[in-house]
Amino acid sequence: MLGSLNHGEVQACSISNVPDELREVNEDAYKPKQISIGPLHRGATRHLQLMEEPKWHYMRELLDRQGTTPEQNRRSEVRLRECGYDILKLDKIICASYGGSNNNILEETDPHEITKIMIVDGCFLLELLIRIGDYMDNQNPNSYNNDAILNTEEKMLSVLNDVAMLENQIPFLVLKKLYRKVFPDGSEIKDDYRVANIVRKAFGYPLVNSSGGAHILHLMHLSTVEQSQQHEGKKAKLELLRCATKLRASG
Repeated sequence: MLGSLNHGEVQACSISNVPDELREVNEDAYKPKQISIGPLHRGATRHLQLMEEPKWHYMRELLDRQGTTPEQNRRSEVRLRECGYDILKLDKIICASYGGSNNNILEETDPHEITKIMIVDGCFLLELLIRIGDYMDNQNPNSYNNDAILNTEEKMLSVLNDVAMLENQIPFLVLKKLYRKVFPDGSEIKDDYRVANIVRKAFGYPLVNSSGGAHILHLMHLSTVEQSQQHEGKKAKLELLRCATKLRASG
């Protein structure tokens, strides 16, 4: 386990439980309502169990983005199996991302089960966030009328809220590996930028060339800090301009 803590794209214990003192105030605020991501809340309620089926549909739709001919389908399936092998090798690294008692539970879970969760939930997340980004571009409320998850704006916002919960995360490394396998034509660095920007676009952040954080919530935190720093930098420049203008005016 100690060796897995040194992996460059993973932060140990970055996905943990919300502290008890926060949970005691409003426990339901920290539980996903529409969709569970990762192992911590998987199947915790009847509704979350029912939403497992749409995840598989989304995964199929993501694979179909590369085409739907028999040969294209075959290639997609091969790439997905290859990704399964890759993620299975990262079992210890993925477990190290989860802190506290969650780490012990995952250590005792069949690695193949963890791999399945990562692939299904990772593909679901990519397809979901791509669709939300498309919706943000089109601003067409009728775009996903037949979509079980995005058929109303209220549900879309609720799903995004679930995706941003601390206990509802998977390592960002998984999303990157899935994207590279499903869309294999780009360079690795550019693909990492694209995955991070898929997330930023869905949550309304500016698109930039940086590759993300430990997980989606961490990326959102980094993006918020970056926006704040840019805003402060602009304020400082404006203040310097005002001072220079006053100095020129005073002769």
